[in-house]
Amino acid sequence: MKKTVHCTCKSGCTNKRCKCLKNNEPCDDQCGCLDCQNPLNGIDISKMTTCAIQNIKEYSSLSKKELKEKYTLPCDCEEVPLKKLINGYDCSECGESYWFSFCWNEVVQDNCTWHCEVCGTCRDWREWHCPECNRCTYGVSLPCEFCGRS
Repeated sequence: MKKTVHCTCKSGCTNKRCKCLKNNEPCDDQCGCLDCQNPLNGIDISKMTTCAIQNIKEYSSLSKKELKEKYTLPCDCEEVPLKKLINGYDCSECGESYWFSFCWNEVVQDNCTWHCEVCGTCRDWREWHCPECNRCTYGVSLPCEFCGRS
């Protein structure tokens, strides 16, 4: 993963005002931040799902025991430890892709769910983010339920 931005934060890089954190990236030596506390620093986020990255505080607070806890995939083919689901997991029996949604606190199927980076929450595949009103709205082919844009 190539770093795309660098920040110059004076407040510790702990909120979305930090360019790096806003872009789901850790800070690095080229950043001019002071007292950096970016929660993504020191964590290999290269394979993590967007949901896990945007919920990094919840992920970081998990114990080794919790990361080993097994979850049954929605297909019922197998049980998988949470640690593997953080990066996304392909079922060895049916081939479907799954990941753990911190927003919903459950395992979700990749082709039925996505995580909106702007709103910061997991969404059903039929929802989309409207750039006009800056909200997620329901309906694959419908106009936005909030502003009417299609």
